[in-house]
Amino acid sequence: MHYVIAAGFILFIGFGVLIQAFRWQIVQGDKFANLAKAQYLESTDQSTTRGIIYANDDTVLAVDEPVWDVYASLSSLPAERELFFEHKDEYVATVAGILAMEKVSIDKKLVEDFMYVKLKENIDIDKKKALESALIFPTKFEGYHKSFGFHFVKHEDRVYPNGKLASHLLGFIGKNSEGTDVGQYGIEGFYFSDILGQNGYTYEEKDSLGNVILTSEYDPILPRQGKSFKLTVNPVMQLKVEKILKKRVIEQQAKSGSVVIMDPNTGGILAMANYPDYNPNEYWKVGENWIFRNKAVADVYEYGSVQKPITEAIALESGNVKEDYTCNDKTGSFKLYDKTIYTWNKLPSGKINLSGILEKSNNPCIAQVALEAGHVYFYPKLGEFGIGRFVGIGLQDEATGYLKPFEEWTKLDLATTAFGQSVAATPLQVISAISTIANEGIRMRPYLISEVKEAEEVIDIKPQVIATPISAKTAKIVSKNMENVVRKGEPRSVFNSLLPDYSIAGKTGTAQIPKKDGPGYYDDRVNATFVGFSPVQEAKMVMLVRIEEPKTSAFAVTTAVPVWIEIYKAIADDLEIAKTR
Repeated sequence: MHYVIAAGFILFIGFGVLIQAFRWQIVQGDKFANLAKAQYLESTDQSTTRGIIYANDDTVLAVDEPVWDVYASLSSLPAERELFFEHKDEYVATVAGILAMEKVSIDKKLVEDFMYVKLKENIDIDKKKALESALIFPTKFEGYHKSFGFHFVKHEDRVYPNGKLASHLLGFIGKNSEGTDVGQYGIEGFYFSDILGQNGYTYEEKDSLGNVILTSEYDPILPRQGKSFKLTVNPVMQLKVEKILKKRVIEQQAKSGSVVIMDPNTGGILAMANYPDYNPNEYWKVGENWIFRNKAVADVYEYGSVQKPITEAIALESGNVKEDYTCNDKTGSFKLYDKTIYTWNKLPSGKINLSGILEKSNNPCIAQVALEAGHVYFYPKLGEFGIGRFVGIGLQDEATGYLKPFEEWTKLDLATTAFGQSVAATPLQVISAISTIANEGIRMRPYLISEVKEAEEVIDIKPQVIATPISAKTAKIVSKNMENVVRKGEPRSVFNSLLPDYSIAGKTGTAQIPKKDGPGYYDDRVNATFVGFSPVQEAKMVMLVRIEEPKTSAFAVTTAVPVWIEIYKAIADDLEIAKTR
């Protein structure tokens, strides 16, 4: 009987050993392997800096700078502690003055038994030097050094030296829910992993006493500095645009405003601004998240009559509409199925040619022009102009436009799209489409980054042709019609009085805003847009201004146009645009 019990006990113990061995070797094998490695391997983290973002003239827009967390630090040596607390009041007063802190908050931290307590995070080099050189304690103390009572922990902080400048292009580096740095919005968000770089790690073998075994082989991972980016943006021009836009949006009591300026010959973005804006150094002070969004690339909206030059260009290119086309508008309306399309003021325009259609911004006539082209030809051409197509400019919050699928298109969709309703795009997509007309029928890919640098390698980003939807002949005809809009159409009085000596082509667009909670449009809300380029032939720039929900007027000619003109006057010399006389 005793043998049976003994045998059972041995079996039980053996079974337990097997279970424990399985748990240690299989279930928790990685844990114990790592503990074992820790006894003879030592790892060192080699940090790296993030890439820099530059403007086109090498102005630094975003960079890492060293900052320090400062701690009150004291050893357990009686002599040191006695010295410190004898001069505690001077210490508190000095720290409060340099770091702009309340004396009470500092004093509460410096209790009798403290050894290491944080005073403030992210102080700059000047404040660090001021603390180190402050004469708080008498130097006769044998163990005294200039930073006695302080300990500094260095790390890198993302800094935007120009404050709000180009904030919507840059974005910012913030924190995620775990407290880790993460790029948000703009270039910082889109290219965060490239900008971040890669820390290095060194693994070294050590003996039982903790000494490094120099002859042992180890496999280091070298640090890789983040990639740096140079933008196409001109910082002087960008600053001018931002100042004017802010002033005008406030004056017009608008919800927001956006401006994009592009070189139609290359697709390079010269300036892109939105208001309200923010300071990426203090992003946490922004009360509403929508302010972070770059509305020039993130907002999809019905852009209205800015579409009309594109419609004329497609119709002319189809061959179904000739240069001498005329429309006889007798009633100020055009009926299609059970729907009626009206002129903006419901008054007839009479007999008008293609230029007159743009000058008077006539909806019934432009709808008929589109119908002449036919939706089989018209629809794919919209895509070639970039309407409803994602641009891919490299900003985190970029959106795609809206264009109803071809299978669902009707004649009514074609007619309303002709004047910019039932179709939606971002301001970037709209300016890209109009730039095609300015660039003799060639659409360049809009781009924001001209150069990427990684270590010693520099990659130049070259201009890229993305489509040629129309011929140079067609582009010149429509460009001339758009010039007539500026000099003979609704905005003529403003342009002829304020910019009489420049060659300019353009088109206004005033569009009601669709309701969010049902069909139809708001009666009291509009998006006002003006897109223009200059000179009319061999254009050096194309600029779009969009004003969202202006309160002072419902028409683009009195909202978007004055902003466009003021910016143009400020930057014409920068772009070396000559007067015509």
